Amino acid sequence: MDKFTFIFYTILIIIVCNIFGFLISMASIHISTLAKYRIQKRKIKPHVFYQRLPLILLNILLLILISSCGLYLMFPLFNPVLKFDGFLILVQLFIILFIDDFYFYCIHLIMHKNQYILDKVHRIHHQAITPLALEYIYVHPFEWLVGYVGPFIAIFMISLFSPINILAFWLYQLIRNLHELDVHSGFRSFFSKWIPFWGESEHHDLHHEKLIGNYATTFTVWDYLFSTKIKDEQK
Repeated sequence: MDKFTFIFYTILIIIVCNIFGFLISMASIHISTLAKYRIQKRKIKPHVFYQRLPLILLNILLLILISSCGLYLMFPLFNPVLKFDGFLILVQLFIILFIDDFYFYCIHLIMHKNQYILDKVHRIHHQAITPLALEYIYVHPFEWLVGYVGPFIAIFMISLFSPINILAFWLYQLIRNLHELDVHSGFRSFFSKWIPFWGESEHHDLHHEKLIGNYATTFTVWDYLFSTKIKDEQK
């Protein structure tokens, strides 16, 4: 596989996931019967979401452009041969998710503990107290740029031992994007609750409601390890 085909399909995953996120968000706004499945009972104001769309679309555009440039430069770290190696894919997938998520936890924690960064950068994301799926990327551009370093660190570290399997990376992209949409959707978890330490919608939704605590996203183990989990009695 050449680098341009690789970049094309990676960007396609990002676009399709965000279209899916937009459809979920619109359904949350306009299909009233779905309200009973939402975690919080606050009423959603459609005009607020529409006002946030320009920043959301700008971030998606920047995400596509910067991802394309980054993947172009890092393509030599990937195995250009599409090969289904189940064990290798699962190992590399877990390593990327693990490193990326720990990095994000640290960055997210800093954004809350540093008052200046919280007020000037991260506060934008927390304007969504009752988030909709696509509001996962309603953030200051600097925030997602810093947060996007995680998977590239993981890719570089894995490449020291073995080329990155393209299928493992695509699977990571799909899982990470869908999980972000899920935990920001505002809907109760149906499947993720059965996966140990997997971030549920309730876990991250409570973070948006309370602002402090529950800083982990993909793996909630970090909140247990570092005592940042919001206690049940605080709900």
